[in-house]
Amino acid sequence: MKTSKSKMIQTVISLLIMFVAGYFIPTWGPVTRMGVQYLCIMIGWIYMSIVTGGLLLSSVIALTACVIPGYYTAASIVSTTLGNSITLLMIFIFIMVYIFQKTQTGEFLVRWLLSRKVVNGRPYLFTAFFFIAIIVIGAVIGSFGIILLAIAILDALAEVTGMDKKNDWFRFLLLATVALSGTTEVFFPFKPYAALYMSIFDAQLNTIGAACDGNTWLITAAIMAVLSFVILMLLARFAFKFDLRRMKELDVSVLQTPEFKKMSKKQVIVLISVILTFFYPFILMLLPKESGVYLFLNNIGQNLFMGFVICLLCLIHVDGEPIAEIGDVFKNGTNWQIIFAVGSVIAIGGAMAADVCGVATWLLSIFQGVFGGMSIVTVVIIVCLLSCIITQFFSNSATAILFLTALAPLAVALYQEGVNVSVFPALIGTGTLTACLLPSGSGQSAIMLSTDIFADDGQKWALSKGVIVLVGITLAIVAAGIISILIL
Repeated sequence: MKTSKSKMIQTVISLLIMFVAGYFIPTWGPVTRMGVQYLCIMIGWIYMSIVTGGLLLSSVIALTACVIPGYYTAASIVSTTLGNSITLLMIFIFIMVYIFQKTQTGEFLVRWLLSRKVVNGRPYLFTAFFFIAIIVIGAVIGSFGIILLAIAILDALAEVTGMDKKNDWFRFLLLATVALSGTTEVFFPFKPYAALYMSIFDAQLNTIGAACDGNTWLITAAIMAVLSFVILMLLARFAFKFDLRRMKELDVSVLQTPEFKKMSKKQVIVLISVILTFFYPFILMLLPKESGVYLFLNNIGQNLFMGFVICLLCLIHVDGEPIAEIGDVFKNGTNWQIIFAVGSVIAIGGAMAADVCGVATWLLSIFQGVFGGMSIVTVVIIVCLLSCIITQFFSNSATAILFLTALAPLAVALYQEGVNVSVFPALIGTGTLTACLLPSGSGQSAIMLSTDIFADDGQKWALSKGVIVLVGITLAIVAAGIISILIL
């Protein structure tokens, strides 16, 4: 009862911040009354997201609040936030990932990779294959899906080897999976969280006719993935003393249970569909620009092409059943809280970027004072470190949104100086998704700490030995940031 009452009080406070506080807080410097109102909407939105434990309710309320200061009309805010191609693409991506998971295509690929004979008697090679599977498959199905899959694989290993689930190796693999969430969740620039984070910078960059570059994001993410893999393997080999005697005796083919011996027709079709839709931009790059296929695909665009493929998957029957059901995929396959969160970011960020609000000018003066005189490499290092540290204590999405919103005005100034600012959303988006030490940091971390693998002294282990993994991943992100900002 006390918890419910406290939650209600905090909810009311967040509503007062969004709808009332902006009229009474004095303006300052270049920040106008409208600027104060939109700052209050942003703060109240994030506060309500934390209080209610989700972004859907708070985002819808925030979009409503955005109309009151007068920068948007009801019609313009709908068209600006929900009525754009990015939103449509995110919906279709969610659905494709849902189909990929529901047909167990991802799990088949992971089990197939980990059950190769070359892995027999080589536990560290198994570890390498495990992380490759996490990064590659996780880039498609996202952080929660790959964490649940990792748990299932580790449970199966414990069963067939008789190893204690609470051993250091199992904990290392699972915690590293959570720490890699950033790399997997936002690997592709068009995935929902990536689109969310880029939209914050785009709200500022669009004022000068610029936008974040998806190729820069992808290259930065790829560098982070490679460096993370290398560091994790070095940690596994030299920083920990694992007892892997039973793994040396294991025939890994036991991971290929009867239902995962051979890829089904459904899984083959789904895999081809995912490749065609997710790698659509790269397929276009390989096609001759004069060819009819290129002109056709280019005119359709990735979002409509993906929607078309989804419809085909609902129409194609295998063994008398459709590969997917249209009602199911649209009902259960879309994460609406992310969709509306992106809409809120676009609305709030777009307003605060406007000259009439003065917020961008104010924030720019702050960060120019903080980072003034620093080299761009130093700025990258500070940004990466803060992202990875702060997110361990607070909600990862809230941390990313706050951080990116504060830095966004600096993006315009850096862009005009010739800096590829698209690197920053990729670094911050990845860094704030490394939360792996405390349950408050992310839902992924909470899932990990609630498993049998982290029972008893699991929290203590995470705060002692697990810190080593976090330091390794953080170093990989910092190094990737430095490399990307210098070469891109």
